[in-house]
Amino acid sequence: MLPVTPIKLEPLPDLPLVSILISNYNYASFLGEAIESALAQTYENFEIIICDDGSSDSSREILEGYRSRNSKIQTIYQPNGGQSLALNAAFLMCAGEIICLLDADDVFLPGKLRRVVAAFAAAPDSGIAVNRMLVVDQSRKYLAEMPSLYNLPCGWQGASLCSNSPQILPGMPPTSGLSLRRSAAEAIFPLPAALRVYSDTLIQVVAPLVTSIAALDEAMSEYRVHEANVAGVSTFTESQLQKIVLYNREIWIAWRRYLSSARAGLPSDFLLPKEMPPSLMDYTYARYRSDENFRTVFRAIPPARLQSLPRPHQWYWRTSTMLPGWLFRRSFDFVYGQTRSKMIARRFLNGFRQCARRFPGNGFVRGFEGFFRPKKDSAHVAGQNRAAES
Repeated sequence: MLPVTPIKLEPLPDLPLVSILISNYNYASFLGEAIESALAQTYENFEIIICDDGSSDSSREILEGYRSRNSKIQTIYQPNGGQSLALNAAFLMCAGEIICLLDADDVFLPGKLRRVVAAFAAAPDSGIAVNRMLVVDQSRKYLAEMPSLYNLPCGWQGASLCSNSPQILPGMPPTSGLSLRRSAAEAIFPLPAALRVYSDTLIQVVAPLVTSIAALDEAMSEYRVHEANVAGVSTFTESQLQKIVLYNREIWIAWRRYLSSARAGLPSDFLLPKEMPPSLMDYTYARYRSDENFRTVFRAIPPARLQSLPRPHQWYWRTSTMLPGWLFRRSFDFVYGQTRSKMIARRFLNGFRQCARRFPGNGFVRGFEGFFRPKKDSAHVAGQNRAAES
């Protein structure tokens, strides 16, 4: 259990300025739709900061066209350095009390900003807001809704998180489903320069340690899956896993740096791990490169890390050591990739969830949803109760 405390947040004005931050790299074919979706918001007090990360396509011409026609848009151009550096540059330029992140290949639905502002007003102690997202294909055809298995996280979760490694709460959405109060964002930014992609993963990890979460249980963004985006991978390769392991190390360093800071509020005698223990991605990388010692890597993963996962993921990882290499790769693609079969499964689960909303008293439904929640021992429950009382 992590005895972290949430940071204090200043009251918001009645009509806070919202800064929409967009990082772009060679997404000229999608960029216009992202900008149009931001301009179409029903909430009017906003600005759009777009950092182009050294694109070699027609992105600059598109950006200059929009900037010349609309005073809400500001643009930054810099050499290619990765998503984190682009978001850092946009964050430095923005002035909003609320920060909404938008990937250049994603789309906001028209009521997004209005709902986010209302959510923060209704939950003044929350520094991050998360919303459901529609998963769409390259042409914006509906595929599924996310999260599918889990509810969005809500409230103060910091005290229940794992103390020896970074942890993503089940149901946390990616970039375009994340919005931050400025003071919460300042506790996370600047993002590590070496984290060229998966910048949203660091936010997913650190933000729940910083502040409470406000959940918008309605789809407010579209998450586009296509061949060119990193998160749209359907078949992982050894090279991709190697990069993920490196990025995980950057996230671990940033996670520990925050917990070591005064903002986290940890007792001076609280012991944090000095070195990063083996992770599930280290084990996965060992499997992909056919390392005969992969079971040794798996056994070195802290047991608390596995116990913090929802039951289906615990079951998957513990049985994965018995799978032959080819079957492990296929199963990993399904669990962590964006395969066609996963989209079909998501549609089924979305339909089941809608039935659960219509018949909330059904015992089978309650049992089914409980199966997908992370297992909590009495210490975790007590910690969450104390956090709620405070």
